[in-house]
This record gives sequence, structure tokens and C-alpha cells, in this order.
Amino acid sequence: MKKILFILPVFLFALTAMAQETPLIEVEGKSEISVMPDQAIIHVNLMEKAMNVKDVTNALNKKTKSIKDAMEKTGIKDYEFTVDNYYVNVNRIYTKGTSRDSGYVATQNVKIVVKSIDKDMVKVVETLHQTANMGFNVSFTISEVQKKTYEKQLLELAIADAKSKAETIAASLGIDKINVQKVNYTSGQNIFQPIMMRSESMMMKSADAYEEPVFSPESQKLTDRILVAFSFVIKP
Repeated sequence: MKKILFILPVFLFALTAMAQETPLIEVEGKSEISVMPDQAIIHVNLMEKAMNVKDVTNALNKKTKSIKDAMEKTGIKDYEFTVDNYYVNVNRIYTKGTSRDSGYVATQNVKIVVKSIDKDMVKVVETLHQTANMGFNVSFTISEVQKKTYEKQLLELAIADAKSKAETIAASLGIDKINVQKVNYTSGQNIFQPIMMRSESMMMKSADAYEEPVFSPESQKLTDRILVAFSFVIKP
């Protein structure tokens, strides 16, 4: 009997809380802006083989330095040059179910960020083609600086979208007035998809055999979203 008396007040409290729960209209506001990319990121994957670690490391460093020196000779100022993902592994060769070790393989990634696509992109690509026999990937992206200039506009559009959706729902249901009850937003959620290109290795044998590369990056989309809950009063 004591257990029943204990459970009954709790059950009545739960019913009261449910009856007093604020009715909500929960919507997701979205925004989207098309922006032209303002920078290009070039990834150059380097690889060298040699019979000992010292020789393979020196060969890889020499190739990396040749790219860096060539970039400096172009006279281009507005770019970033970084090197990462350095690995040295045993060069294991598999033949007809057997394997044998033949020295070492060293790999490294060179990353070049070109800040001025229209002005410097062609010169950078020509320099890479002339420097070494290698391939590289190019992606056109929107810089963090440019993305920040659109953050306020994206958020304002997302909020306006959420408000418009909530007002449409309220009008359709005959609700006279709605008020903001809760907002859920995580800044920096705007996303975009970089446009990728690939350039195969091309050692230029003569000026006649070479055609100047043409780059026409497409506009990319910045998006944002926000979750907003609007409260309203149910008329008796």
C-alpha cells in the first residue's frame, strides 16, 4: 500500500508536467551562396628509390629542394610552400608468390597554395612541369579569409529561412503568434566541395610540343544551417 501511495503523486506530477509543456514549432533554416574560388591547392607526391636510407633520403630532399628553388625563381610572392607526410619503407618486390627486398622507397608530399589564381596559376603549373618528371593534383578552393566574409550573410539567410518556414506552418495551422523559444547553432558549419583536377607528368621536350594550360574554376557553394524552436499558445 505504501508503494502505491508513493507512485501515485509521481504519476500525477508527470501528467501535470506534460499538460504544462510548451507547444513548439521546430524548423531548420538553411542558406546557400555561390562563390568563386580564390585560391588553388597543389599536391605534389614525390617518390625516390635507393639501396640505403641515406641515399634515398638525400635524393628525395634534392627533388623537394629543386621544386622550392624553382618556385622562388618564378618571382611569385603570394604562395605557401609546405612539406609533410614523409615516409621511408623497405622496397619489397613480389614476384610469382615470392618476395625480395631491394633497398628503400621514400615518399613525401609537397603542398603549394597559390593565392592568386588569375595571376600566378599558369606560371606555377609551367614551373612544376619543367622541374621534374612527376604528376600532381590541383584543387580550387575558397580561402578561410573569404569564407569569413560570408559568415554573417549565411547566418542571416539561415535565420530568415527558419522564420519564414515557422510563420508558414503557423499560418497554415491558424496560429496567430509565435515566439522564439530555443536556438541551436554551431558556428563554422558552412561547407563546400573543392573542384579537383589532375595533371599528369609532362617533361617539355620542345616549345612547339607545349600548350599553355587553361584553368576555368567553377563557382562553389557555401552553406549554413540553424535549428530554431518557436513556441505558441494553444487556444482553448
